Amino acid sequence: MKQPDPADFEALIADRSGFLRVLTAAPRSKRDLTELFDCSRSTIDRVLRSLADAYLVEYQDGEWHATAAGVCAYRKHDEYASFLTDLADAAPILAALPTETPIGEAFLPGSTAHIAESSVPDAVLDVMLCSVRGASVVRGLVPKAPAGSATEFYEAAVTDDSATLELVLDGDVFDRLYELNPQETKDALDKPSVTLFRGTIPWTFGLWIADETEVGVVVYTEQGIQGCMLNDTKTAVEWATEQYDSVERDAEEIFLRGGPKGIR
Repeated sequence: MKQPDPADFEALIADRSGFLRVLTAAPRSKRDLTELFDCSRSTIDRVLRSLADAYLVEYQDGEWHATAAGVCAYRKHDEYASFLTDLADAAPILAALPTETPIGEAFLPGSTAHIAESSVPDAVLDVMLCSVRGASVVRGLVPKAPAGSATEFYEAAVTDDSATLELVLDGDVFDRLYELNPQETKDALDKPSVTLFRGTIPWTFGLWIADETEVGVVVYTEQGIQGCMLNDTKTAVEWATEQYDSVERDAEEIFLRGGPKGIR
């Protein structure tokens, strides 16, 4: 038995994925395929012959079936095509990040990208506010001071006294927020449900985790915000939790003056 050439195999699967999808769902007769794809019988014969020669389909009991290899080929191709679609949507946002970024296959599949509009770039943060609003537990990493939206984020995340907010702020972000909104910052730290940490965030993107069911990424540039991405898959939540924990474990909790550490 001759093994298919990998390059030809890849091209065949991509070109004939529609046939593999149909035959993976259920066996079909040649007549069914002719009507379904609105092709001539000679075209169907040629397609089935090429797929059969690659061991992706076989003929049994008057119908064409996808083989185990055919089912596997279709599913992996579909997964790859879906990933490319998500990547294409997110590409304008990812382009603002350094080449070495941890945002990749663990986060992108199943994500939704929201690109900031040049006229009102901060408007894209509504995506983040809607995500955290009503959540019982919100955790996040803040690499830059969202001066204009800090109050909005806080009010969205802490909708009542039972809601828990835990943030790690990079460098002097807390100091800048305190300078801009001293009373609001003090009031926030007075709440037992709010915990702020000072730590080192090694990326130019922030992230948030809402109720361990939805996560988001916000990408910053020197000019402002490039965009946000949301994902509610289990893999994405696990990825975001891993990123958060890696930063939070080395961070120091921020207290009001007179506390163990005090405001620096």
